[in-house]
Amino acid sequence: MAEKKLMLFHPKVRASAQGITGPYWKIGPQDQQEISTLSDMVKEINKRTSLDELVIDCHGYTGGMMLDGDDDDEKGYDLGEDAVKRAFTKTKTQIEHIRFEGCWVGESPLAMAAFGRLFNAQDVSGFTWTRNTNTIKVKIINGMTPDELSAFLGKQGFAKWLAPTTQPMSYYASMARSKEVSTELWLEWFQPDLNSKPPYEDQDGNSAAASGSRSNFQKAGSHTYKVRSEAGKRTVLAKDAKPSDGQPHSEFNYVTVKLR
Repeated sequence: MAEKKLMLFHPKVRASAQGITGPYWKIGPQDQQEISTLSDMVKEINKRTSLDELVIDCHGYTGGMMLDGDDDDEKGYDLGEDAVKRAFTKTKTQIEHIRFEGCWVGESPLAMAAFGRLFNAQDVSGFTWTRNTNTIKVKIINGMTPDELSAFLGKQGFAKWLAPTTQPMSYYASMARSKEVSTELWLEWFQPDLNSKPPYEDQDGNSAAASGSRSNFQKAGSHTYKVRSEAGKRTVLAKDAKPSDGQPHSEFNYVTVKLR
């Protein structure tokens, strides 16, 4: 039987959710649903009797998710707070794996465990750093080979930050077999704080490759910038789950709390 998956995403992250998150977790458009409020989340989850995997893509913070607001007035919900528990009081949906894409959610295993218990989940996961995304427009010259395209992206400082859902370079090169084309590529990187200056730019916000300056990544290195595949995998048993100590952490981890 096919796995039952669902991705819920906030309008503010619609583009990256549809462009990166859904494809990364192999969740098709038919199983992606936009939500703006906690009540929207409850409604969508309650439509299912069970899920193998639920991915929640919205702004987050240590052990919490941002919903309900407009513009800069989003409301923060701690995953274990009473308002969240009350919202799902009548929920019968069982969910095996829950994944948060929002910033810092993984910093509080205790809060993730509390949320997972609402659905008798097997585990709940989240990142300890902030997630950042961007798109770049790339002009592919007629006849450009995959190696030439790859070298170009490397020279521009983009190659390391290409989203993991990026197609092979041969795919993009094939688009320009008969004429020059332009395409858009997703970039993704993680940082320990909200200083979301792109790693491929210089300190003045210009393309480091174009200006001949050192890029933000060249200056700060992996202490400040990492890609998804570089996240350490940390597993915490629910009985050992603790809240965040409130201190900034230098380790980039994908934390999974095991509930059963």
